[in-house]
Amino acid sequence: MSVAPTSPETDRFSPEIVETWTEALVSNDLVAMRRTFKSRGGWGPKITWNPPPESLPHEPMRFLLEHWHRLRGTRSMPLARDIDALTLRPALGFVSLLDVVDGGADFRYRLFGTIPSAVSGFDMTRRLLSQHRASAYMVEYFMATYRAILRRAEPLRTEHRPPATIMTNAWHRLALPLGDDSGSITRFLSANIPVGRDGKVIAIGL
Repeated sequence: MSVAPTSPETDRFSPEIVETWTEALVSNDLVAMRRTFKSRGGWGPKITWNPPPESLPHEPMRFLLEHWHRLRGTRSMPLARDIDALTLRPALGFVSLLDVVDGGADFRYRLFGTIPSAVSGFDMTRRLLSQHRASAYMVEYFMATYRAILRRAEPLRTEHRPPATIMTNAWHRLALPLGDDSGSITRFLSANIPVGRDGKVIAIGL
């Protein structure tokens, strides 16, 4: 995706902001990011690197993280080819899979969860993350999140609140790296959980 650099006050995607936010996520220094979210009417992000399963607020996230640990064994992460959709049934609907494109220049959705798709109103399956229909600062945040995991090679839990939305009060996400035989991250397994204003998970279609 070829785009011109801009400031965070505009709604045009900025590669420079992605780089800055990647560094911020890696070091867990989120003050500037949170100012941007607040200026757009949102909240967050809140992040936790390498969270223990019992700390996660939703069963699909806990299941995925425990499954990820079982599959990796003594390795730093599971192999991407070890993921079998049939074994992910307790989290299906919330699960997305993203492939790493050009070393992290972009990411392509191999699968976009049916529940996030129903809540957001669009399906990203087979599309690039850079083509996401969210506001530019949110796409910058999503991109920086996955690039930060490429750097740290650890599971990451995130939470943020979008601005002025009708049904979604917050998005809780768990993103897990998957590798190849060389140890490089080639794919991400994630659970994206929409939470309503009543504090309950929005599970359209389940």
